[in-house]
Amino acid sequence: MDSENLINRIKPIVEGLVFTSGEDGLSLIQIQSVLECTRDEIGRVLELLRQDYLDEQKGIELVKYGGRWKFVTKESVYPYASRLYAKAQNNTLSAAAMEVLSLVAYRQPITRVEIDDIRGVSSEMMLKKLQARDLIETCGHKETIGRPLLYQVSARFYDTFGLESLEDLPQTEQKQGPDNLFYQPDFSEVHQEDLTEQNQQEQQDNVQTSQTQEQNQDS
Repeated sequence: MDSENLINRIKPIVEGLVFTSGEDGLSLIQIQSVLECTRDEIGRVLELLRQDYLDEQKGIELVKYGGRWKFVTKESVYPYASRLYAKAQNNTLSAAAMEVLSLVAYRQPITRVEIDDIRGVSSEMMLKKLQARDLIETCGHKETIGRPLLYQVSARFYDTFGLESLEDLPQTEQKQGPDNLFYQPDFSEVHQEDLTEQNQQEQQDNVQTSQTQEQNQDS
C-alpha cells in the first residue's frame, strides 16, 4: 500500500482514537501501538487532522499538549455553553455535579482521573458542565505521566456559595444532608445519573452518525 492510500485509510481511525481518549489525549507511541505504520506517518495524519479542524466551521480543534494529542472545544464556543448549561440547570446542581464540585473544593488541585478513582465512574461530562458554569477552572498540569489537567474552584464559586475562603467549607465530619450544600449523595443515584447522561450522549452521537451516513449515501 502506497503512502497516500495508507494516510487516507488510517486518518479516520486516528481521529476516532483521539476522540475516544477524551481529556487525557494520546501520544504517538500509543497510537502506533494499535496501527501498523510509522511514527512519521501518524505524525503526518495528526497534522492533517489539526489543519482540518482549524476551519472556522468547526467547533472543536485538535491540539498537542505535553506530547499528547486531544480534541478541545474552541474558545468561541464557551459563552454559548455557559448559557446552555445555565438554562438547563436553572441555577441548581444535580447530585452528580455537586459530588464532583465537592471533591474539587475539598481536594484541589485534583485531576479528573483522581476524581474518577474516588467516584468509580467517569466525571468528564460533569467537569465540563461545572467549567461551563464557571464554578471550577484548570490550574496547570500535574507533573506525572501524561501531565493531566489539574482542577480547582473558581472565583465565582466563592461568590455563588457565599464563601470567603476554603476554610469556610463545612467540616467533612459534620452530619450531611440534602439541606447542606456539600452533602454526600447516594452513590447509586449519582452514578445512575452519570450513566443516563452518557447514554443520552451516545444516542445523540448515533443519530449524528446515521445522518452523516445518509448524507454520504445521497451524495
